[in-house]
Formats: sequence, C-alpha cells, structure tokens
Amino acid sequence: MNFFAENLKVFKKVFLPLFALVVLSSNIDQYLNLKMETALRDPLGVQAQVIYYGFFSILSSILFPVLLVSIALYALNNLDSSTKTLQDFWAKNLNQMYIETLRAWGKTLQWTLLLILPGIWKYVELSMVPFVVTSSPQYDEGKVDALKGSALIVRRRWFVILAILILFHLFIPGVLTTVFDAYRLIWKTPLQSLLLSALDTYLLLVSTHILFNIFRSEVRRHDAHV
Repeated sequence: MNFFAENLKVFKKVFLPLFALVVLSSNIDQYLNLKMETALRDPLGVQAQVIYYGFFSILSSILFPVLLVSIALYALNNLDSSTKTLQDFWAKNLNQMYIETLRAWGKTLQWTLLLILPGIWKYVELSMVPFVVTSSPQYDEGKVDALKGSALIVRRRWFVILAILILFHLFIPGVLTTVFDAYRLIWKTPLQSLLLSALDTYLLLVSTHILFNIFRSEVRRHDAHV
C-alpha cells in the first residue's frame, strides 16, 4: 500500500477525534498564553497568577502532545484492523508513552543545561520514543530501552529525521503562527480557527506517518539482519 492510500485510511480512521483534540489543545494554549501575558504586564505584579497559569501551561504541553501522537499512532498501527479500539490502544500504551516521554524530556533538559546544541541533538535523537513504545515488539518484550531504541534509529537516518522535524515542527508552525496567530482563538474567529486546526491536524497526521514509515523500515531492516 502506498503512502497516500495509507494516509487516506489514517485520515478516515482518526481525523475527527484528532481534530477535536487539536481544537481543544490549541485554544487552551492560546487562552493560557493570553492570561500569562496579561499577568506579566500587570504593573502591580501578580506572581501567583504567573505561577498558576505557568503550571497549567506546562501541564498542557505534557498532556496534549502525547495524546495527539498516540491517536495518530493508533491508526498507523491498525491500518488493516478495525477490531482494536483506541481505548484498547491507550490501555496498553498510553501510560508508557507518558513515562518514556518524561524520561526523554529529562534527558534532553540535562543536555540543554550543558549547551544548546547538545540539547537539540538529544531532542532529535529521542524524537522516535513514542514509535518505539507503541510499535516495537522488542520494547514490549523488554529487550530494548525506549530511549536507546530511538537513538539507534535516529542515528541511522539523522539528516532525514532532522529535516522532517524542522519542516513540520519548526518551519511550517512558525509560518502559520506569524501569519495566522491572530485567528487562532475560536471565540473570536471561529471559522478561521477551525480551518487552521484542520490544517494542523492534517500536518500532524502527515508528519507522524512519515516518521512511522522511517521507523517501520528501520525495524524491518534490522530484523532482516538478525
């Protein structure tokens, strides 16, 4: 099955729940950012509000990305199956995805405290952790560590994965933010906000699908030499 046929199946399978979650997460982020900016501009200083909204902003940045990727990976791991539900997939993988993602964040932070470039290197190196957790039989069997498994795959396809991350996680979001950020709030510009969320959803599906194919090809190549 070619990429576009697979992508269409993924789109049909999870676009609506993924879209709903993107709408929710993006508007929560926008709301928290506005509250943070208001609190920081207050001449009287409202430290409690900054801490309060900052805490929920950090919580949102942990909660939603993993949920979003997990929905996309559910569809990619079940392209030819309609029996396994998202709830089953979450029951098996979601807890481990959060654990391993937090481990990856901690490792990235350690390297970032040394210098910026080592932190970026480590971020890219650990970008495949969700794929290892959800799609690696060796991880299920306890034969591979998620962080080491991710690093091994990324080192084989470093420049390709780096280019994908720059394009989908930096360049395109940067352009969209620069041009359309004023239209993100659903309570101010509902139609534009929903259209932007739909675009964000599709870009997430495409980027996750490309990375999933890289992961799958590397796993198959490794298995062929075992």
